[in-house]
Amino acid sequence: MLAAGDGFSVAEVRCPGALAGFDAPEVERGHVLVAAHRGVFLRRVADRKVFVDGTVAYLSAPDTVEEFAHPVPGGDVCTVIRFHPDLIAALNGGDPGLCHPALPMDASSDLALRHVIGLARGGDADGSLAERVTRLTSSLLARRFPDRAGSGRPATTAARGRLVEEAKAALAADPCLGLIRLSQVVGCSPHHLSRVFALLAGSTVSQYRNRLRVTRALQRIGDGERDLAGLAADLGFSDHAHLTRTIRAATGHTPTFCRALLAGRQPMPAAVRSRMRSEPAWRTSVNAPEASAR
Repeated sequence: MLAAGDGFSVAEVRCPGALAGFDAPEVERGHVLVAAHRGVFLRRVADRKVFVDGTVAYLSAPDTVEEFAHPVPGGDVCTVIRFHPDLIAALNGGDPGLCHPALPMDASSDLALRHVIGLARGGDADGSLAERVTRLTSSLLARRFPDRAGSGRPATTAARGRLVEEAKAALAADPCLGLIRLSQVVGCSPHHLSRVFALLAGSTVSQYRNRLRVTRALQRIGDGERDLAGLAADLGFSDHAHLTRTIRAATGHTPTFCRALLAGRQPMPAAVRSRMRSEPAWRTSVNAPEASAR
């Protein structure tokens, strides 16, 4: 456990992963919000499977029977936030038992989650961890994935689900794959993959791929990566500027701002930095001598 507050705790859980199918069933004992901080995994409850990566989180409740599998080598690191029943009920419209097997996460919520981890690791010096946890949780609980399974026979629906799982696993292994190459990897036509993926995942293949690339960028920036040109090349961006534009568009912040945020620091607002750059040096330096009165 990294930190605990009034009615919640924040922890990181590391799993080495294995490619031997689903592990033995586990019974969840509390109210827990889980998101993949690094890596991916499959979660199965009853007959429903959800591919948990940087784009999806889930909320579990006591006595939920879960199974987990790791279709991509490397294991995963999860952010786990546990809640007292009273707190989750207050955040969940008064219902302490409601589960959400799939909560969509955009790049902003991904950054907010990583900020929570940064604050927890840093000791929550400014006392903002509780506010960040409740704000993030409330925003995620307000979201729902629409039912995109589509009509048709159960076998068809299951086949579509497997196709999307395979495509997501391939993109998790290599987020630079384009639609044509990805369709070859999963063994179907580009048109069929594009249509089924958009139906079940709620985004196009290119939108999902770009979301994964931003997640990878945030991971490495949070780990201390400072070579943004090299990072851009590794993730398939055209250059450093393209990476910066994409992160700013997805999160509202520059990579420099994100780096400070993920380190648990309070970044200087952009407006203040811009004003300091534009003002004369004698006004911004605390060591500048005062002007003579004569």
